[in-house]
Order: sequence, then C-alpha cells, then structure tokens
Amino acid sequence: MNRILAVAFILFCFEIGLFLMFAPWSAFWEHNFLLSFSPGLKAFALNNFVRGAVSGLGLIDCLLGLSELHRFWKSLGFTNRASE
Repeated sequence: MNRILAVAFILFCFEIGLFLMFAPWSAFWEHNFLLSFSPGLKAFALNNFVRGAVSGLGLIDCLLGLSELHRFWKSLGFTNRASE
C-alpha cells in the first residue's frame, strides 16, 4: 500500500507542477471567469512577475517529484550498483 501511495504522490507532484508551469501563460489564465469580478485581482494575476512566480512554484514541485522518484527507486533497489 505504501508503494501505491508513493507512486500517487510522485504523479501528483508532476501533474500539479506541469500545470503550474504552463497554466499562467495560457489563455485559460487570462480569461478566467473568477477574475472578471475583481479588476484589481485580475491586474495582479496578469502581472508577468506573478505568472513567473507561479511557474517557479511549478518547477519546484516538479523537482520535488524527481526527488521523491529518486528516493522511491532507491527503496526498490533500482539505483546504480556499480558505484557501491
């Protein structure tokens, strides 16, 4: 059961990370229905620095997924045994 949860967490990290990296630069981000109610929030969300920060968070999330994948492979014994 722990292996299933570990794989689910790794996939979740990659999925959320990729979404956060690419969504701020898509039309989905610009034409968001919820942002139409607040012009100040819309101006904040469309700021390139905010978009870059959200994309950076997605990159960090993908790196977390890679780290967890490496740890998962180590626990299964799939690492390079020549270095031992």
